[in-house]
Amino acid sequence: MALFLSSKLRKAADTSLIEGRKNQLLNDHEEFIAFEQSEELQSFIELEREINSVDFKQNRKHIEAKSFKGSELERKEKELKRLLKSKRYRVYSSVHEGTELSKFEKMKESEDLVNYMELQAEVNSGKLTKKEDKEAWLLYKKLKKSSEIRVYFKFKHSKKHDIYFEVLASNLLQDIEDLKAELASEEFTSEKDFLLDKKRFEKTEAFNRLITYKELNESESFKKYFRFQKKNNFHLVREWELTFSEDFDNSKLDKEKWMTRYYWGDVLMNDDYALPTDAHIFSEKNITISDSIARLETKKEKAQGKVWDPKIGFVPREFDYTSALISTGKSFRQKYGLFEAKIKVSNIENVMHSFWMLSDTSLPHIDIAKTSPCGKLFPGNISGREDKPKVNHAKINGLDWTNDFFIYSLEWAPNKLIWRINGVEVYTQTENIPHEPMYLILSSGVSNPNSDVNAVMEIDWVKCYQRA
Repeated sequence: MALFLSSKLRKAADTSLIEGRKNQLLNDHEEFIAFEQSEELQSFIELEREINSVDFKQNRKHIEAKSFKGSELERKEKELKRLLKSKRYRVYSSVHEGTELSKFEKMKESEDLVNYMELQAEVNSGKLTKKEDKEAWLLYKKLKKSSEIRVYFKFKHSKKHDIYFEVLASNLLQDIEDLKAELASEEFTSEKDFLLDKKRFEKTEAFNRLITYKELNESESFKKYFRFQKKNNFHLVREWELTFSEDFDNSKLDKEKWMTRYYWGDVLMNDDYALPTDAHIFSEKNITISDSIARLETKKEKAQGKVWDPKIGFVPREFDYTSALISTGKSFRQKYGLFEAKIKVSNIENVMHSFWMLSDTSLPHIDIAKTSPCGKLFPGNISGREDKPKVNHAKINGLDWTNDFFIYSLEWAPNKLIWRINGVEVYTQTENIPHEPMYLILSSGVSNPNSDVNAVMEIDWVKCYQRA
């Protein structure tokens, strides 16, 4: 089991790769949510609904099935041709375009025709005879032989005269003109071109919307969204809600978040103190921040401080070493959730570096990560009473904890504690689970006093989550 765990840890030893994957997942999830809530996607969904609707498909089928042949437009063209080829219109056109009509109209208004008609009436009535009025008779005969008058009456009594004036009195000419105007209109020619075009659907607004839909569907942003929609690990993000975050972006420690001494020393006497077994005293001077990394330094130097003695209280003492601690005792506490930090340590042979949790009393106590001089990591928890503690610790080896940053995390549920390093589960505890809110502590302290103590605990970030 130990060999298997060591193998898993070595595979997950590249912290930057692990963190990069997690950050990419977070960024992908944020991008996915932003796109999911965008107007662009809502418009696409509406467009997709339209494109896939029965009405759209039927409309497309209807447009593609259209044809000029058999259409109302073709019927009107044929109707115009029929009217133009009809005998009545051809007779009308020949008369209208010929000379007979103009001669007829000219003669109709002439004095000769009037005289002839008057004389003709007198002859027919018997009032005018050759014997009684020779001069008038001769005029009548002359006018009767007139070619213009003969042509006039020939046309007047002809079939084409009748047809011509019948056409004038009918709606035929108006029907023809209306059809000509309609067929010459931009609307008619446009519709005819549309019906004759085998690619007529491509000229429609519906086709433009279909192309827009296809282009969006093939665009990289939509492809990415649909890939995420089909397959993603967003449940790993969605199941947790961020409750505390520190990236150490400022040049100084944020005192709103962090204390730099034990909680009870700060609350009771506004001062720091050490435990009887401590060879060091905590000093705020040992805390520096640069390049978004907090550094807790442990070094050999003389310093004055107090030690807690259970019998007589706080006692002054001189220490040979100073170290550092940061705590959320006043700013943040949480019961259950996910607690993690990215940490790098040095000189674990002489200095114990700890990422741990505590409530208002010394127990229960959870070590998320605690180094030891033997090179092993001790994750675990301590419960029970101070005079009779219940200790549950694992011993994790297989990696050099000083070689790089590692992400140390604790998942705390009502019935289970799970410790992980770079996402690899290294220890699980189902007994003596704490059930009170606890705060975070990151600290270093001398474990093997000697003249060469000089160590640093580097903290890139700290994050806490609760179940969403």
